[in-house]
Amino acid sequence: MPAHTPFPAITFPGMTFPATSPLSIPADPLPPRLATRTFETMGTVVGVSAPLAGEELDVLSDTLLRIFADADRRFSLYRPESELSRVSAGERSLPFASARLRGMYALALEWRNRTGGVFTPHGPDGVLDLNGVVKGWAIAAAGEALEELGVPHWAVNAGGDILCSGSPFPVPADRADPRGGTPWRAAIADPDDPQALVADLPLAGTPGTTAALATSGSAERGEHIWGGAGHSGSTGHGAAFRQVSVLGEDILTADVLATAIVAGGMDTLEHAVREWGVEVLAVAYGGMLLATPGWPRATREAG
Repeated sequence: MPAHTPFPAITFPGMTFPATSPLSIPADPLPPRLATRTFETMGTVVGVSAPLAGEELDVLSDTLLRIFADADRRFSLYRPESELSRVSAGERSLPFASARLRGMYALALEWRNRTGGVFTPHGPDGVLDLNGVVKGWAIAAAGEALEELGVPHWAVNAGGDILCSGSPFPVPADRADPRGGTPWRAAIADPDDPQALVADLPLAGTPGTTAALATSGSAERGEHIWGGAGHSGSTGHGAAFRQVSVLGEDILTADVLATAIVAGGMDTLEHAVREWGVEVLAVAYGGMLLATPGWPRATREAG
């Protein structure tokens, strides 16, 4: 279930993120030890940034690459040899699939039930598509790996979905910072003007505190989100939102809800805020912005 909107390139000193990344760094002077590594997987570009020596980040990047690459090999519908492709082609029945695939399918069905059928792992043609949960799961697994390795400050950006902890500019342990450390920042592109932004917001700021941001929509890639039975989705007449960004602590939740709100509209947005306590910035067809009360207010004229 592809559901993500490309973003304009963001420049780091010495490199440029590809056009799938909303991750940016605050305007403060960049410390020399902030490093970034990127790799291609799952049909997108994944970036990991941390205030570490380059050699240390190389090791971490290799660890994260294995997490994403393994998920891609097993769950990608673009790989005819993947287990999910074989199940979709009828070469293997779902009850006899691996425990990992059945577990991911169960996770997708759980989200289908929790969203009242708005989110679904089944495409309009009936093909089983687990992308709606796989990428969020992989990003979350990457974050867990970094935490287990004792890395307090990091940001992972996979095709525009971000999970981060701590700060790009951590303060020394012997010096208090009333701000709790300078936060990472994310920029969300305007779907009607890729060179403009609809939001520029802080994420995380202290070690052990995670922030997750996911964006779904039809800009640049056309209409590609479907809803479950009884839901028109973004391809139906009267669809409410062209782009939806969800801010929370858990990236899988944010990713699923961003897709569900595009598919389900205002009713789903209200349910998501009540049920999961997330904040939402939605771009309606026609360009009007709708922001929930707790959304950071550095946006262009949010309604």
